[in-house]
Amino acid sequence: MSEVSLRAITADDFPTLFENQYDPASASMAGVPRREEADFYERRTKVEANPANDTRAVIVDGEMAGDVVSWTDEGGRHVGYRIAQRFWGRGIATSALRLLLAEITERPLNADLLQTNVGSRRVLEKCGFRLLGPDELPEEVEPDSHYFRLD
Repeated sequence: MSEVSLRAITADDFPTLFENQYDPASASMAGVPRREEADFYERRTKVEANPANDTRAVIVDGEMAGDVVSWTDEGGRHVGYRIAQRFWGRGIATSALRLLLAEITERPLNADLLQTNVGSRRVLEKCGFRLLGPDELPEEVEPDSHYFRLD
């Protein structure tokens, strides 16, 4: 089994993070449009500069495999993650999210994903998130999304 750890993200990680988000399969699974390089770097620089965001590089056996993040908006605190496709199916996202959850003690935490993203649903469920019922959903619900919460 691979050793998974988290560390702070640096500007040196941006090229890997750019490639991860630009991968068509990854973008399709995330339901988030790919950003072109200049837009990605500009946005990621802002994300990293915001003290309300908690971002970590996911390291697998010494190699950067992706990132796990937490941010706050009007809907509360959220978590998300993106792992490079070549690392999929190995439990890395689950391990990385568990490590982040040990660092971030604020609850509840929210996550949303496309209904078709079965792998990500399993990650959230393994980490203790529960699917929200119809009466718990945010006001503006994307029809093709599932919403999860960790209380």
